[in-house]
Amino acid sequence: MAPYQTTYTNAPAKGLHGQIASEEKSNRISRTVENAGGVRFGQPVQRGAEDHGVIPLAGGSFLGIAILNPAVPANASLPDAYPQYFTGAFLTMGSMYVTAGGNVSDGGEVFYNTTTHRYVGAAGANIVGPIPDAVFDTSGSDGQIVEISLRLRGTIHPEAV
Repeated sequence: MAPYQTTYTNAPAKGLHGQIASEEKSNRISRTVENAGGVRFGQPVQRGAEDHGVIPLAGGSFLGIAILNPAVPANASLPDAYPQYFTGAFLTMGSMYVTAGGNVSDGGEVFYNTTTHRYVGAAGANIVGPIPDAVFDTSGSDGQIVEISLRLRGTIHPEAV
């Protein structure tokens, strides 16, 4: 039998964009993708027009982030995404790996660039956010995999304690 893997890198990949980072306290929901462009893995979403529907976050109320799912049928025109009318999984609380779109800092606010599909630490052109109750859980630079924490730690305001 031929070996499956014969070469190894010095360090394994930290994670993949849209992958759950840990199994600590989390919440996941299922929703139907309404828009023709689909929803990319790791992309934040808001409620759609229909019951249990979602669309990419564009200024509405944040609902969750699309979870990476390798079982989604391959689509050459829409890779790494839930296609329209597909029922996807969305993280509403927990930790997730995402790709940084610039320098981000541990504990910093989380924003999403709708053009590059990466997470950044500040507002700007084509950027939505800040994502409510989300913080970067690790630091990193452009193109690196970093961890975000959604409704877990670092999101409680000191005056509420």
